[in-house]
Amino acid sequence: MLVLVTTACAGGDGSDDGLTLFAAASLRAVTDDLEAAWEGTHPDVPLTVATEASNVLAAQVAEGARADVFISADEAQTKRLAAAGLTTAEPVTFAHNEIALVAGADGPVEDVADLAEPGIKVIVGGPGTPIGRYTELALGALAATMPDPEAFSAAVAGNIASREDNVRAALAKVELGEGDAAFVYRTDALGSTDTVEIELPPSARVDAAYSAVQLSDRVIAATFLDWLRGRDMASILRDAGFEVAP
Repeated sequence: MLVLVTTACAGGDGSDDGLTLFAAASLRAVTDDLEAAWEGTHPDVPLTVATEASNVLAAQVAEGARADVFISADEAQTKRLAAAGLTTAEPVTFAHNEIALVAGADGPVEDVADLAEPGIKVIVGGPGTPIGRYTELALGALAATMPDPEAFSAAVAGNIASREDNVRAALAKVELGEGDAAFVYRTDALGSTDTVEIELPPSARVDAAYSAVQLSDRVIAATFLDWLRGRDMASILRDAGFEVAP
């Protein structure tokens, strides 16, 4: 799947080789701006970006795919790679997002309680994906707000129509009318004109921490990580609805 972007040099200091970035699918909305901003200040270092579910990208790295930097939509994937000795520096958390519930603009879901109604098609992230794990946390917290938590959980579980490989695919299901509601990231909800966001109670608001880690020993990779936490990227993240980590 990522054959075309796995040929980046894993060692050396040659910035003319360009830079390869593996990035969580939920960052796809900012990758164009990220690439333009980076190449605006580093014109001799072209950036190649591959986006997919964080767990898929982490698996690719573990299997030998070469990249300079990996950005995950959670901290678990980068920490796992670091523990396996596949990184050249410690992971850093640089941004935060929030889990959001979206529904079709003219669909049957108008409130969180509607997720348990018979026939509702709920779309969630697949096993192993950060969005899938965050969704489980949100649903558990939502159940606790219901008169009968066990009944709510069982009903929602029965309404899960599909488990998608990444958050963009989950959002697309609702946008295309193939699902009634989906758990996505707040930034995805803000960027969708075909869905509406259903307000979650404060107790069910789940934070998603975005973690970046250096995979190669190239100096330019370390430079990119420093830039990622700088003013240019902070502006891009805020414009897209992310929160910048301190």
